[in-house]
Amino acid sequence: MNKQLLLVIGGPGKSGSSTIGKMLAENFNVERIYGGQFFREEAQKEGFVSVNDFLEEMPEEEIERLDISVDEKLRKYAKRGSVLIESKTFAGIATKENISCTAKIWLDADLKVRAQRAVDKQDIKNPIFKAFRRYKMKRDLLLRYKIDKQRYKKLYGIDYDHPGKYNDLVVNNSNQTPEETFNLIINFLKDAGITK
Repeated sequence: MNKQLLLVIGGPGKSGSSTIGKMLAENFNVERIYGGQFFREEAQKEGFVSVNDFLEEMPEEEIERLDISVDEKLRKYAKRGSVLIESKTFAGIATKENISCTAKIWLDADLKVRAQRAVDKQDIKNPIFKAFRRYKMKRDLLLRYKIDKQRYKKLYGIDYDHPGKYNDLVVNNSNQTPEETFNLIINFLKDAGITK
């Protein structure tokens, strides 16, 4: 196990960062730390069903306190090494704070594709209900993007619309399978001299 390895992967909701993050962590035999899990746990603790509802309804200062707490945990994992950090903010934080990373990767996909992926996971048979769920998912993803963009700008000065400023590789995987995205990243890392 490479103790120096610090991979960072992020992307907006349903971009595939969790799927690819798991594949990369397994490939390199490192622990995967998912920043969003800390938020989900806090939302559940507060009685919210969705993270979106939690972010909309909780006081702004409470969300900021949680953001700062989560990102501090991620910094500690980064110092330890031998880890893959999945986070929407950490590549930006690492860039701004000169935290040395093996590679920072951002995944994205068109909104329509991301919404469809989410709906496909729900195994809905009724076409009318499926269309409604797709519409609602698109709306939820847009809202989440807007909330995240404002939070990250205010807290860290991160330009969420331009991930190329903070990442070594930005991949739009709208027309790729997870395996194709994974192989593209592995080839990129190999070209950079990063192997198991």
